[in-house]
Amino acid sequence: MNNDWAFADMTASNDLLEDRDALRARLEDEGYLYFRELIDRERIDALRRDVLEVLVNRGWIKGGELTDHAEAIGMPVREGDEEYFLAYDEVQKLESFHSLAHDESLQSAMKQALGETAFPHPLKVARLVFPTEPEVSTPPHQDFLNNQGTPSLTAAWIPLGDCPMKQGTLAILRGSHRYGVLPLEFSLGPGNRQAVLPNELRDRLTWVTNDFSAGDVLLFGALTVHASLHNVTSRMRLSVDFRYQCEGEEASDLVLKPHYERLSWEDIYASWKSDALKYYWHDLDFPVAPYDRTPFASPDGDEHFKEVFKYEHWRKLRYEGKAPGRGRPD
Repeated sequence: MNNDWAFADMTASNDLLEDRDALRARLEDEGYLYFRELIDRERIDALRRDVLEVLVNRGWIKGGELTDHAEAIGMPVREGDEEYFLAYDEVQKLESFHSLAHDESLQSAMKQALGETAFPHPLKVARLVFPTEPEVSTPPHQDFLNNQGTPSLTAAWIPLGDCPMKQGTLAILRGSHRYGVLPLEFSLGPGNRQAVLPNELRDRLTWVTNDFSAGDVLLFGALTVHASLHNVTSRMRLSVDFRYQCEGEEASDLVLKPHYERLSWEDIYASWKSDALKYYWHDLDFPVAPYDRTPFASPDGDEHFKEVFKYEHWRKLRYEGKAPGRGRPD
């Protein structure tokens, strides 16, 4: 995913803000909307500092004067590992993390793109991505099966700080939303599933991405195929995913719970200073349906085990500096 020649530049849509018809037409046509500096940088930096404090305390990055560099130290951990969750649970408790989804400029853009009743799901996702771990980069996938509910679901991907392509930006397969829900296969990356891309998509469509700055926002629909580039720096890549829909449209019960369901909302709210955003969705009107886990059932457990074993082997060799040509970058 990291060959620069394989990507076209994203089209910025800042010039279409306040023109709802034009924004919706571009989202329908290309499957994404990219906005430069939509969110105030100071707000992004404040959340970044909160997350970095968690990572310093867990021993994932260098602290002190080097904290803002997010320089990774120690053995990388994979999303889903218990060590990962020990840090992730603390991030999930951050009031600054959950409140960012309600940022006025972000909400305005989303309402223009979707409708006046657009709101963020209670389930909110943070990504804490170690460098030099290509096997567990986010694979090509769609959000619909992961969230279900309305197919009009729209995600916002927001890097927490400047994020050049080499640090693992998100890439969009432009126009892929027109091909419906794609089949799944196993992946070591987040969610442990990736979309199976038919040759027609590979031949006809173009991947788009670019360097991101703090405050940039990428919106895309539930059927739009997207993936991350590999993080080939020595720093953590930090980002958040928020997903939005309009009132009156169906949501699955999964998206009303904290991500990974390890914590209760009471756990998350325990240290918040304000009550304003607690249980905000209770005042909204939308039908709720049970989440269907059937699409994620898979009989090939042995193959999964083999892939995990190979990954663990390479992770250890890289950490020890014994992987030929694949050591940690300076």
